[in-house]
Amino acid sequence: MSRMTFLHKRRGSQNFYARMMVPEQARPIIGKREFIKSLGTSDRREAEALALPIVAGWKAQVLACKSQPANDMEDSAGLLDYRPTMAEIEEAALLVGFEEASRKLDELIKSKARLGSTAFDSMRNKFVERYTEACRKQLAGDDGFWLDKARLLVRRRGWNVVEDSAEFTALVTHFAKCGTDLFRRAVETIENPGAEFVPSSHTQRLIKDRTDRAREGEGILDLYDLYASQRLSEGKKRADTLKQDRKAVEGFADFVGKDRGLSSITADEVRSWRNAMSALPACYKKHKVFAGMSMQEAADYAIRTGAKRVSFLTVNKNLSAVSALCIWAKREGYIASNPCEGLHYDVDKRKNPRPPFDAGQLNRILQSPLFTGFDSDGKEHLSGSLQTRDWRFWIPLVCLFTGARIGEIAQLHVDDVERQDERWFIHIRNDEVKGQQTKSGVSRPAPVHSMLERIGFIKFVERQRRKSVE
Repeated sequence: MSRMTFLHKRRGSQNFYARMMVPEQARPIIGKREFIKSLGTSDRREAEALALPIVAGWKAQVLACKSQPANDMEDSAGLLDYRPTMAEIEEAALLVGFEEASRKLDELIKSKARLGSTAFDSMRNKFVERYTEACRKQLAGDDGFWLDKARLLVRRRGWNVVEDSAEFTALVTHFAKCGTDLFRRAVETIENPGAEFVPSSHTQRLIKDRTDRAREGEGILDLYDLYASQRLSEGKKRADTLKQDRKAVEGFADFVGKDRGLSSITADEVRSWRNAMSALPACYKKHKVFAGMSMQEAADYAIRTGAKRVSFLTVNKNLSAVSALCIWAKREGYIASNPCEGLHYDVDKRKNPRPPFDAGQLNRILQSPLFTGFDSDGKEHLSGSLQTRDWRFWIPLVCLFTGARIGEIAQLHVDDVERQDERWFIHIRNDEVKGQQTKSGVSRPAPVHSMLERIGFIKFVERQRRKSVE
């Protein structure tokens, strides 16, 4: 088979993927039905070159599995010296303990049915006994029967999982519950052929989690990084904006599960995240009282204690970051619809709840130690005899008299302040070459206020200009 056969392109996506189905006999060892990996390129020749070593590695894994005797599960130890995640533990237990076993079970029932009523009745009695015993042991908390099966699976996959670990305990528990479902399925299949089997809520949850789990390279944060790279290249978003938006998306991924596929996210889950956000104070993770809590636990605690809440404007801002990702993902073919649609709070962001400083407040700021004399570097908030006329002094004053943002003033170069037609101007620039940015993406001039001139701003600029050429 040529390597190009392994190239795949999702509908609406620009980039190629390498993709290969795992042969059925190798799935219990490898733990997945297919390999898939984003190649990060839309160029076919480049994709072919990138896919070749990846597919070769996949084939080597399959070949190693096929080389193991069908009933010898111990000789493959070391194939994957790997510590699995809880999601991989769950998937392995579901695949081996229920799905693959169910397929073999169906074949056994058919073969016994063909042999006649004696063989069929004997098999039915054995499965009734096994199911009854499995239920008894589960009620008694006795998982001993499943320990050997868990040990066998760990050796078979070469997993680095010790028996006193949380991963091994979870594997035994999943095997026990899936195994009980398997025996119940056998009894119901024998007694009522053709009826649809409904697994326990535990097994149904494992099946749903696997369905909801993202493909390799298509997790929520993986897609965000693709989105950010594309928007940055298109010039549609600024790097600092994308960095801030990623924090919101990270919080969302933590809430719904980082391994979730974006297509599995529902509007109800987005609404729950939004509601949890709106119940919390700003920067709640920095508050010791919320240490160790999940976001939902922290929100429940905040509601009970009446903690101060973040503004709806902030909630909408974070929701917009996730919504922008979903709009892009829908356009690229990753999802069918935007689960964030219609969930923004109906607030007018033009109504600023924080009024401007009045004269009294401004005077208190300008009479603080930074301007009148402070203790030492790093303790500018404490009174002392030290005074400065460096950036710490000038940035807040220039912001005050120009209305510019702190970042726009902090990035100024000395040649951004110049005299034109007998007036001094500050050129607030948006210049990618110099690493300067404005909120609007547009450069603009701002006249130097006469008060700034009187207190020495131009003299400060001239001193800095001289230093830059020395």
